[in-house]
Amino acid sequence: MLIPNVDLHDELPTHSTASFALSKPASAESLGLLRTVISNAVATGSREIVIDVDDIGILDFPIIAVLISILRQSTEGGAFVSLRAKRQSILDTLRITALNKVFTILSTDAVPSLPAPPSPRGKRIGAIAR
Repeated sequence: MLIPNVDLHDELPTHSTASFALSKPASAESLGLLRTVISNAVATGSREIVIDVDDIGILDFPIIAVLISILRQSTEGGAFVSLRAKRQSILDTLRITALNKVFTILSTDAVPSLPAPPSPRGKRIGAIAR
């Protein structure tokens, strides 16, 4: 089965993990197709979904919205969703958007992805002084 902008490593999952790769350009059509294919993978027994986002270029709002939708849909179906990324620009976007707190980020680098640095001791960023 050919799917534009989506590389299916497991077209019909027969085990608990299904891997997908997102590549550019991502259109509304290909993102909708990704959501459908992942929904089908969860419905047929995949319990872990891995989406490689390194080749997407830029994680913009439509892509982020679909990833969050996939996360909700998969979680409701009993599956766990991870994102695979090793490009620093993608990792930075995941951190800035706080997606690194809702998705497990898998990296092939030896250094694990680190959480955002804590705010200065005793002060919240953006807090109003009284």
